[in-house]
Amino acid sequence: MTLYGYLGTVLVAIIGYLIGSFSWSIFISKTIYKIDVREYHSKNAGATNTSRVLGKKWGFAIMFLDMLKVTITMAIAFAISCIDINGVNFGSTSYYIPGLCVLIGHSYPIYYKFKGGKTVSSFLGLLWMTNPYYFLIAAVVWWSTFFIWKRVSVSSILGAIFVGTLCWIPQLSGIQVINFNGDLLKDSHVVWMNYFHYVNYNNYYDSLALINIIITLSAIFLIFKHHQNIARLFKGTEKQYDFKGKSDLAAGNISPPIKSNPIKKT
Repeated sequence: MTLYGYLGTVLVAIIGYLIGSFSWSIFISKTIYKIDVREYHSKNAGATNTSRVLGKKWGFAIMFLDMLKVTITMAIAFAISCIDINGVNFGSTSYYIPGLCVLIGHSYPIYYKFKGGKTVSSFLGLLWMTNPYYFLIAAVVWWSTFFIWKRVSVSSILGAIFVGTLCWIPQLSGIQVINFNGDLLKDSHVVWMNYFHYVNYNNYYDSLALINIIITLSAIFLIFKHHQNIARLFKGTEKQYDFKGKSDLAAGNISPPIKSNPIKKT
């Protein structure tokens, strides 16, 4: 990585943190329903708590939008890596380090007094943008364990553990060994976002070792953010998620804003 690559990575990392800090759940709940989802249930600004408060459709929408924050950040990293003006070449800007900063921003958002979510949706976004196999592993583990224990926290933690461990199997990324030689991944279409480095003028590629360090750190960060859930699990007080239950909004515990009907002139 060159000097301009470091500068580009730092710049996008800051942008990623700022993008990650924007909370769709807080924005939607305050804008449409005039409430703050952080005042209900787990006091969390994530997709799961949003589904409990506003409904499962909103929960899935928030999950998708939070995943999209990583996509936008890595697209910006790609755009900056294409800059080559008068010898100033940002081609070795990393796509993946800024992705971790999105997770940090999501959990500790600067716009909301550093009170955010638990990074599950953003973590899934990072996995999808890194390697579809990583995403598939997380999804299979999450749904399998959820149907057994009905606890979102357990599913999220186990999904992170499996991905953080299995990502170190190089064959999942289409190569035979893991090291800091990024050239090994230049022909790997599995680590698909990394493939876009081919447009760089200095032929730089993020290495699988660097990518997996980011994935593992992200998994550890996700588990850390669930430390209260882990404590409740040991105490036996962690609640199950009622997938068939009504949200607070559907149950009438939260009243949506009343739309005034304009008086028609006769």
